[in-house]
Amino acid sequence: MRVSEALRRRSSIRAFRPDPVDEALLRRVLATALESPSWANTQPYRLALAAGARCEALRRDLLEAAASGVPCGDHPLLFDYPEPLRSRRRAAGLGLYAALGIGREDTARREAQYRRNFAFFDAPAVAFLFAHEALGVYSVLDAGVFLQSLLLAAVEAGLGACAQASLASHPDVVRRHFDVPPGYRLLCGISLGYAADDPANGFRPVRATLDELLVGPAGEGRQVVARSGVDGRTQAAPAE
Repeated sequence: MRVSEALRRRSSIRAFRPDPVDEALLRRVLATALESPSWANTQPYRLALAAGARCEALRRDLLEAAASGVPCGDHPLLFDYPEPLRSRRRAAGLGLYAALGIGREDTARREAQYRRNFAFFDAPAVAFLFAHEALGVYSVLDAGVFLQSLLLAAVEAGLGACAQASLASHPDVVRRHFDVPPGYRLLCGISLGYAADDPANGFRPVRATLDELLVGPAGEGRQVVARSGVDGRTQAAPAE
């Protein structure tokens, strides 16, 4: 499979079949991602993988923590997004809920859908990605490169995946299940399995165009365009 094809086929899977994934296949996906580049080959990340009974225990514990505990991740939670990031995030959320038939005022179904994050969207396996705090943002950069490699390797292997920041909101729960070395901060979880035939998996947000993301020459004003993933309309906003 060509890289460009894997990029086009990859999407965030938010509904999985219950079929178990062979451990050898999961390990092969993770091992493929080890070819990712990192700063001076430091590879400042660690992984935790759970399937079977351990995955079920994590699912139960994270659902309980999400229902009763206050999120307290290793990294600050983000709520205040500047434009055009705010518009892109909002369009993605509205587009997903529209695909699922969840109205804006249906708070019960919206909350239920959010809680499915902590159930790994019924995936039979889940991984957690940690980055070492010593290199600061560069550890996170390298971990992000590794994460993309993992997601593309999953596509090549016929698996679906969903990278979820929400699974990093209760790191104490994750650490109860894994012997995580000191200095490694939890970045995200990745649900892994076979995609179900579900409306959630048919949603694909609209990406910004190359021209929208290219930075122009100094001294030339330009506008940033935030496009809706719901109806495809464009709205120009001043660059910030």
